[in-house]
Amino acid sequence: MNSRTARVTALPVPADLAHLVAASWVLAGGAVPRGLPHPAVDLLVMPDGECRLAGPETRVRQGTLPGGGALVGLRLRPGTVTGLFGVAADEVPLAGAPLDAGRLDGPVAERPAGALALVRARAGRCQVDERVRAVVAAMHASPGTPVHRHAARAGLSERQLRRRFGVAVGLRPKAYVRVVRLHHALAAARAAMARGERPDWAAIAVRSGCYDQSHLLAEFRHAVGAPPATLLPDVRFLQAPPGRGQHTRRHE
Repeated sequence: MNSRTARVTALPVPADLAHLVAASWVLAGGAVPRGLPHPAVDLLVMPDGECRLAGPETRVRQGTLPGGGALVGLRLRPGTVTGLFGVAADEVPLAGAPLDAGRLDGPVAERPAGALALVRARAGRCQVDERVRAVVAAMHASPGTPVHRHAARAGLSERQLRRRFGVAVGLRPKAYVRVVRLHHALAAARAAMARGERPDWAAIAVRSGCYDQSHLLAEFRHAVGAPPATLLPDVRFLQAPPGRGQHTRRHE
């Protein structure tokens, strides 16, 4: 097995497609890099040029990338895959399924533009479930809010939201927001480090919608297989300031 970590190259998303595409990237060689799962459908261009849709994640993918060249991907915004490609998000398998959109042969450097062209050709007729989109936005803004409150604010019962959310997003609302909390927590930790501070995991856990630090750690271990600190840069240089005492690194 190839032990090298794949090289990730993030690419810009054109402004006219930013409401449909959240990210664009190229992965080249080696094992899938460690990171957080993404609860969204991806449009992938395989090394042989085949286009595939891959379902939303609640746990990180493991293993090595397919051989034969680079993997090109677009992360579709939640709720858009049905309007773009006529398939319900909860019917897209995690392992991926071929997309009936032809092949994108030619140089790897041209494939991201080709994948974006597939989206652009369908953008004008793409309709989304506006209530689900509003709930998704609310979950990112307030990951600690219970799902039943999101449903009530959208004018839906929990059962109605669960059904519509599954079709649009591919996950149950509670599964989606669990992953959102991980991203919220890691972003808060990175922001603290950017300020030269050690992350306060107990406070971050509560702000991210977890009961406490232990709950947050359990969620990371379930989804990532490791504590959140493993996804941060080396923190050994962050020492407690003199006179303030030492912080316990309970997250390790």
